[in-house]
Amino acid sequence: MAAGLPLTSKQIACLKAAGCSSSDWSQISVSDGFRADRVRNTHFSGTVRYGSLTGSVTVTGGIELPAGIHDATIVDCEIGDDALVARIGGHLARYCVGDGAVVTDVGTIATREGATFGNCVEAETVNEGGGREVTLFAELSSQFAYLMAMRRHSSALVIKLQEMVSTYAEAKASNMGQIGPGTRIAHVGQMVDVCVGEAAEVVGTSRLENGTILSEKGAATHVGAGVVAEDFIIAEGAAVEDGAVLHTCYVGQGTRLGKQFSAENSLFFANCEGFHGEACSIFAGPYTVTHHKSTLLIAGIYSFYNAGSGTNQSNHMYKLGPVHQG
Repeated sequence: MAAGLPLTSKQIACLKAAGCSSSDWSQISVSDGFRADRVRNTHFSGTVRYGSLTGSVTVTGGIELPAGIHDATIVDCEIGDDALVARIGGHLARYCVGDGAVVTDVGTIATREGATFGNCVEAETVNEGGGREVTLFAELSSQFAYLMAMRRHSSALVIKLQEMVSTYAEAKASNMGQIGPGTRIAHVGQMVDVCVGEAAEVVGTSRLENGTILSEKGAATHVGAGVVAEDFIIAEGAAVEDGAVLHTCYVGQGTRLGKQFSAENSLFFANCEGFHGEACSIFAGPYTVTHHKSTLLIAGIYSFYNAGSGTNQSNHMYKLGPVHQG
């Protein structure tokens, strides 16, 4: 996006006539190609910067709509060229919205000060009683996670790995969230402290908090209807949909979770699938699969594994608290 220019008196008059307001018009800057006639019924607060509004975007069904901003409250945001931001029920605050992105029919999307977007959260894998925690970050690999979880006897190694993650998280911490170029966010109830990569689709999601959704054009990520996720990393090409519930989870590249699947303190690496069932404190290496409502995976480590119907890896043994890992 080109360097910002202050609004002209003519542009301000046009915005006011279209039902727009601002706490301070001097805090708004725009690029060449900004069209005030494409902005209506919007309140601006804080420092806001807009790109060009001359093009269009494509939404569901292949329908083409003009880029613009309407029916929204925008707070301390930077909105790229030819994006569409419309019908924001709450507010859009502290976000950089990429070129050609679409954000429509949502509740509140906001970033708090010092957000780390799911980085540096500890997941209690393998043993739900703790002791084999893996610290989540956006570049996590199964090899890195295995060393952190299963080589706890090598304290020097674990400390070094944790330092690497902490350094990464500190570099990613920001007061501004990111919505990548070409990404589409629609019908989302609440999204707080979440970074979304390029070309992703987040549609119909109930609530997302403190996470990163990695995505790129060649491996677009989809987060769908009814999903609730907190403290998470979702990697490129993954699909989380159909009412899945995640708490403190890593979802690897190409992984699919859905059909009311629930998971907490768990890692799912490349090409896993989880439908219907439940996971708690599992380390799911590549190609771990479960498709059954009656399946519970808990406190285990798996890879290239298909959990059959009725599989129950419970470690509770009717005593107080977890007593072993499998």
